[in-house]
Amino acid sequence: MNVRPIAKFLVKRPRIVLLIFTIITIIIGTQATNIYMESDLASFLPSDEPTIQLWNKIDKEFQIGSIIIIYVEADDIRDPEVLKEMDRVSSSPKLNKYENDEGIIDGIYSVNSLASYIKKENAKPYIIGGLGGTGKNEIPDDENLISNYMSRYTIQGLKGTLFTNTYDIAVILLQLADNANYDDILNRTKSAIDHRGTFYSEMTVTGTTAMQKAIQNASMEYFRIIFIVAVILVAAVLFIFHRNFKGVLIALLPTACAIALTFGVLGIIQPELTIISVAIVALLLGLGVDYSIHIMNRYAEENSQNNEILKMEKILKSTGKAILLSTITTMIGFASLMISSMSPVVIFGFGCALGIFFCFISSIILAPILSLLLKFKKEEKMITWGKITIIILNNKKRIIVIAIFFAFMSLLVLPQTETDVNYFNLAPPDIPELEKLLEYSDNFGGANFNAILIETEPQGLTYPETIDAIYNMETEMRSEGVDLFSIADELKKINDILKRDEIIERLGDLAGVDTIIFDTIAEGGLVDEYFSKTIILVYIPFGIDMVETEKMINKINKISSKTIIPHNGYASQITGQDAINVAINKKLTDEQTRSMIIALLLVLAALILIFNSSIYGFLTMIPVAFVLMWEPGFLVAFNIPLSVLTISIASIMIGIGIDYGVHITHRVKEEMNKGLSKSESTKIAIQKTGFSLVEAACTTIAGIVAIYITNIQGLQQFALLIILMTAFSCIAAALILPVFYDLKFVK
Repeated sequence: MNVRPIAKFLVKRPRIVLLIFTIITIIIGTQATNIYMESDLASFLPSDEPTIQLWNKIDKEFQIGSIIIIYVEADDIRDPEVLKEMDRVSSSPKLNKYENDEGIIDGIYSVNSLASYIKKENAKPYIIGGLGGTGKNEIPDDENLISNYMSRYTIQGLKGTLFTNTYDIAVILLQLADNANYDDILNRTKSAIDHRGTFYSEMTVTGTTAMQKAIQNASMEYFRIIFIVAVILVAAVLFIFHRNFKGVLIALLPTACAIALTFGVLGIIQPELTIISVAIVALLLGLGVDYSIHIMNRYAEENSQNNEILKMEKILKSTGKAILLSTITTMIGFASLMISSMSPVVIFGFGCALGIFFCFISSIILAPILSLLLKFKKEEKMITWGKITIIILNNKKRIIVIAIFFAFMSLLVLPQTETDVNYFNLAPPDIPELEKLLEYSDNFGGANFNAILIETEPQGLTYPETIDAIYNMETEMRSEGVDLFSIADELKKINDILKRDEIIERLGDLAGVDTIIFDTIAEGGLVDEYFSKTIILVYIPFGIDMVETEKMINKINKISSKTIIPHNGYASQITGQDAINVAINKKLTDEQTRSMIIALLLVLAALILIFNSSIYGFLTMIPVAFVLMWEPGFLVAFNIPLSVLTISIASIMIGIGIDYGVHITHRVKEEMNKGLSKSESTKIAIQKTGFSLVEAACTTIAGIVAIYITNIQGLQQFALLIILMTAFSCIAAALILPVFYDLKFVK
């Protein structure tokens, strides 16, 4: 390709190019303000996943709505002043202003609290014998009267749902409509708590909805902070290598433009990102700087050339071509994630691939003209690298043996690698919403909604034998340590010997009414209008590890699958938030393996085409092959599980690792084309390109280190794994790859 016209234009009009590129970047980059974060793990599963399909079926039938939990702590929640506080929040016009609109206007379908039930009891007309109330719709001041109400069946049935048996914790449940504006309702809820008047109790907003929002807010905040910290760390590394601010500016400005362009485009076409997308900033900053480093180092290397146009042409033909090749292979590595069935992983892969493309465009345009305008020079010290070159080439066999030994040891521990999916790894540990959700789970049962769907023929649930079958199934599940609730439990409270007329009467009470459950409320009750469908609520402790969660779900599914429900009935598998997490967990290993294999095959094909040689294509893959074989060892040694975050590591490292290999291979071939021997070409590649690779790896690592400020375990594990594999990718490219080029069969 004739790059002379481009080189001539860049040399003659550097300021105009810089101005135009800056204007375009600003225009597109402003669209990044459209970006927002999604934290629902259900988005990691495709819509045709059986667990998701069953979830949607239950949601459609029973109108399962999300809720916001107000966690109330007091010395005694039966205290009239505490109950009045709860009542002021529950009945606040800031919340359910339109009580009969079913959430259509204000987004809140209903508000349930102990205070509201006490008011209902107190509003009953007076009955001799103390079974009624005072006829006043208010919280009474008489503690004895409140104790009387608390002892009644209607309120005692709420124990474990709206208050604990220790009477020091209660909850206010806000059931949200399907069209609810979560942000608005959360703000209104916090405002109602802050303006409740007195403060006899401590109130905290929590629940899955509130926690997800907290994660979203934290993610967006970290998104901004990571960029600033990464820039500072990368700038520090660049200054250490170059000892002047010119090198820092030349390396950082093109990358900053690329990041602005990337997120500007994402803001236009894909504004919904997830927690994993936070890492895109650090990755692009680390990798994008690499391209600028190679260009400005080559510019300094060609300093003896006085003709700037010829110098620019040579840089574009040599280093520019190497960067283009590494861009193609790196984009393939990231793009392989787009074949995933998990939408957030697809978006992450697309964002990284798009970002690498913009890094190439920015560096190939801005880095040369900035080097020209700033008259960049560099005094390289090659003595140390000359010694390293001699050591490498004199110990070829030892290096290969050591690399193979660690690869073999790593593959031996492959069966010990684990997978894990939970909110804890995605959330900062110190957010109040999460802390109280854990306490809520301890005091009230599982914090996530899980259910088993029971279906029979019409009226099938009205027969005693059906109820007995459901109850017996639950009994077997409870023997395995599973906590459950269903209509069978409600009916058994009435009479152990069921009669159909009693069942029909009681089912009528459970159909079409608000039914309080832990972190979700069924608007349509627990039974459909034909008495043919119901759900069993399953409470799984929040925060237990994925292994224990999967064991519990497998036990439940095994029991439900063998249960025979009379009247053409059946019990479904369990679905819900914990079941979805387990389903994601099962897909992780397969997803990584599939994307890794596809990435390897596509990159190999690209390398063979690029270098027009099968040998050079396969040899360039060697650093990547070794690093991928070492990955299980890293996972086990540092106790890092495969998760929704680390699932993309293999494809990321194919992209990063192949970048280093391409630069070494291209430099070896370039020097050989000049007429140098294979041995001399390899030495020059190690000395000059190897030095740039180390600098590039250090800046990549510096950018990734910024992720550690998040204090999110999952992201920190993700960062550590990338740091390890980046460092070893550089080592493999600079130490192991040249050894193979010095072999006799390589021509």
